[in-house]
Amino acid sequence: MPTKQPPISSDIIENICRVIANTETGLTGTEIGRILAESNIPDTDPKLTKWKRLFNAFGHYQNKHNCSNNILTFLSRAMKPVRYVDNPELFKHRLLELNKRLCFIGLELTEKAQYRKIEKTSTITDPFVDLETKSSNEYDIAISFAGEDRKIAEEIAEKLNASGIKVFYDAYEKATLWGKDLYEHLNDVYKNKATFCLMVISTNYREKQWTNHERKAAQARAFSQNKEYILPLKLDDTEIPGLNETIGYVDLRNSDANEIVGLLKSKLKE
Repeated sequence: MPTKQPPISSDIIENICRVIANTETGLTGTEIGRILAESNIPDTDPKLTKWKRLFNAFGHYQNKHNCSNNILTFLSRAMKPVRYVDNPELFKHRLLELNKRLCFIGLELTEKAQYRKIEKTSTITDPFVDLETKSSNEYDIAISFAGEDRKIAEEIAEKLNASGIKVFYDAYEKATLWGKDLYEHLNDVYKNKATFCLMVISTNYREKQWTNHERKAAQARAFSQNKEYILPLKLDDTEIPGLNETIGYVDLRNSDANEIVGLLKSKLKE
C-alpha cells in the first residue's frame, strides 16, 4: 500500500494471526517463513507455534516501523488467488475470516487480494452477520446511465465505493472492458452480475442505444426473479419502455447523492 498505514492494535493482530496460522486451515510453517521474507518482515521466533511466531514477527515489525504496511502486504500475498486454485473453498473461508477482523480497521480484502476502504466497524454484529450474508454477486450495484448524466452517476459511484460497496461503474472497469465484446459483456453484467441495477432515468437515457441495451438486460433479470431488481432514479419525467409507472422510484429533484447512497445501503441489507 503506497501511503503509511497506522499500526494495528495487538488484539486485532492476534485474531488475524490465529486465522492465517490456524492449525487446521492456516498457512504451513514453510509458507509463513516464505511470505514473511517476501514481505520484508523478520522472522523473529521461527521455533514458536505458528500463530505466536507470526504475532511476534508482526509485533516486532510494528514496534520498529510504527506502521502496518508490510503486515498488510503479508496478508495480501497470503491471499493471492493463484495459491488456492486447487482449494477454492479454503480461499473463501480464509477471506471471510480475515475480513471479519480487517473491518475493525476499515479495510477489506477483495477476491483479487487487493484492499479497499470500508466503513470501520466497532461492533461484532457487522462483521459476523453482515459479511456472512453479503451478496455473492460480483457487484452489489450496477449503475446504468447516459453519458450526459455521468456527473450524478459518478458522485453516487464514488460514495458507494468509499463505503465498501461493490459497484459497476464503467470508469472503474476500463481495464476489464478493454478488448471485450461490450454487447455481450454489458448484457451479462446487467442481467447476471449485480444484486441491484440503479437506473438513472432521463430523456438522454431513453434515447441512447447502449442504455436501451442495458435496460433490456436489466428488465430480463427483473422479469425472471420474484423480487425487485431495477431501482429507478428519476432526473426528469421521462417514461421508459417496459418500466411500469407503478414501480417505486426516487426523484433526484427531491433528493441528493448522499440520500441515494443511504437508501441503496438500506436496500442491500433487506
